[in-house]
Amino acid sequence: MSNYDKAASNAEQQLQEISPTMCYAKWAQVSLHLTNGRTHSCYHPPTHAIDLEEIKVNPSALHNTKQKKAERKQMIEGTRPEGCSYCWKIEDVGSRSDRVYRSGEYWAQNSREDIIASSHTGDVTPRYVEVNFNQACNFKCSYCSPHLSTTWEKEIKEHGPYAVTYGEHNNLESLQKAGLMPIKVAQEDNPYVDAFWKWWPDLYKKLEVFRMTGGEPLMDVNTFKVLDYVYEHPNAWLELSITSNMCPPKEMLMDKFVSSIQKLEEIQIWEEPERFNPDSGNNWYVSTACKNFSVFVSCDGYGKQAEYMRNGLDFDILQKNVKRLLTETDNTSITFINTFNALSLTSFIPWLEWILELRQEFSKQNQGTKYKKIPNRDGVEHPDYVIRPKQRIWFDIPILRSPQWQSIQVLPKEYESYLEDAIAFMEANKANEDIIDYTGFKDFEIDKARRNLEIMREEMPAGEMEHARKNFYNFFSQHDERRNTDFVETFPEMKDWWVATSNDQ
Repeated sequence: MSNYDKAASNAEQQLQEISPTMCYAKWAQVSLHLTNGRTHSCYHPPTHAIDLEEIKVNPSALHNTKQKKAERKQMIEGTRPEGCSYCWKIEDVGSRSDRVYRSGEYWAQNSREDIIASSHTGDVTPRYVEVNFNQACNFKCSYCSPHLSTTWEKEIKEHGPYAVTYGEHNNLESLQKAGLMPIKVAQEDNPYVDAFWKWWPDLYKKLEVFRMTGGEPLMDVNTFKVLDYVYEHPNAWLELSITSNMCPPKEMLMDKFVSSIQKLEEIQIWEEPERFNPDSGNNWYVSTACKNFSVFVSCDGYGKQAEYMRNGLDFDILQKNVKRLLTETDNTSITFINTFNALSLTSFIPWLEWILELRQEFSKQNQGTKYKKIPNRDGVEHPDYVIRPKQRIWFDIPILRSPQWQSIQVLPKEYESYLEDAIAFMEANKANEDIIDYTGFKDFEIDKARRNLEIMREEMPAGEMEHARKNFYNFFSQHDERRNTDFVETFPEMKDWWVATSNDQ
């Protein structure tokens, strides 16, 4: 049994002692959408509105909302909150859900005492926080939406929503009614962002995972405000990360970003009387400003095909900035997120080859150990700070579920061969389990590709398939017209299916 499974088994037993529906994530984890004042705990439940009146007197109500407290009460009493249906469906077929896996994560386990003490009435400081400060973005990714991208919003205002076979796609009026569009105030006047910064000093004290998303976070001043704060208030327990397209509209933003990370990697010495026992001889700590800094880079394919899916992307600039970040920082890791969809398939092997090249250049064992000098403190001479080789290049291939027409399930059966060939390529370049191997593909990475193949093989009901394929053609035909792109030129391998789909309209 892996350590991950052992942690989940331990958490499952803990949860059962409280109730059969208990979940620590409802207390310890939060995603904050400050653009529109919505929140949810963990990624699966739908978002709900944050009460403006509550956060005026209690900024922590960004997370500790009345709705969440009601759901916490349900969990303690053994009732299933409706919004957590994602996990209930998995458990009803006899499988272990994220309710258990997330409760076994270290940040959830470290919150356990606070969770039990607070019950459902008290406010809890989350340890895992994801925040979206701003919708500003210079991309129009094919599966994204105006509420997450100013560039998408501009296009819809100019051309209207995309016409598909059922309703309209990216209709601003519908998004507005659903409460998803950003509130109409200047960024500096956003009451949710204001409440966040009032809460931040207290939130930061127990923070263990903090991730900034967007939009494009490099286009937002709050991103750099956070980075500066962490530098000035070091936290050796903090996993800090950002989700970025790595192609900001101005090169100076990339310069500023790299400079900020370099500052975070400076060796600092600071006192931590609450975490270190003075009786041990010291109450100070020597480290970088945070435990680790990670960049999650969204990229769903390779070359021109990646640019087609993520309109606004310059793949050459992306590659340059990725290499720059890995070269000019010592310890930053990059995780590529390939939101796996129908257009990811034909360039999947070139994408994997790129991952291998980066791993061979930046994660190989023979790079050797690096050292940094540490200044003396109180007459004590410190050994050099050690920077050991580690895995700096990661990736994930989560399945795209929405919009349905861009799902891998819309493709004919013969397209499965692209994924079968990719799995064979990964097997041929598998990591050596007998040594510490930072270059090859891990078992769990190959398993995720196999999982995607199994999902691709699941048959979509005939009626849904007909709608999905019509919508695929309708959407990307309009995409080409509006954005001056050419599907067949970009995906020549898919020409025959594209023509066949067009004939079915």
